[in-house]
Amino acid sequence: MNLITEQHIILDMEGSTQKEILHALAEIAFREGKVSDTDTFFQELCKREQECTTGFGKGIAIPHARHTCIKEAGILFVRMKHKIEWKSIDEKPVEAAVCLLAPDDKHDFHLKALSKLARRLMHEDFVDILKTAEKQQILSEIIDTVS
Repeated sequence: MNLITEQHIILDMEGSTQKEILHALAEIAFREGKVSDTDTFFQELCKREQECTTGFGKGIAIPHARHTCIKEAGILFVRMKHKIEWKSIDEKPVEAAVCLLAPDDKHDFHLKALSKLARRLMHEDFVDILKTAEKQQILSEIIDTVS
């Protein structure tokens, strides 16, 4: 199952704050038909950040949400043009975000995808590809392995 396509990947994302990036992710999710409402999804992403940072470390964030506004499971990826303060666990700025979306009834998918992604992020080669790959096809193929 392809949960991420090249249309779900933005390289050189403009934005100077975490909220700008989260809002851009919400807009992409709406544009791609993954969510029914941009604002609700954006609020869910912000709520998750308030509960606990999604800044994984190594310059990567994993914003995620499970909610009724999400119509289908998916993964989005953005790599920022400039590093952004994210309150990451390693206190370093974020340069890329892998966003997981799950409908409210897909609890298993949400937890399994988060777990798989966290394990993959322990490998420097995976992180390096996220930070440096120039082709969206390569990124979609490697990121889709967490689904």
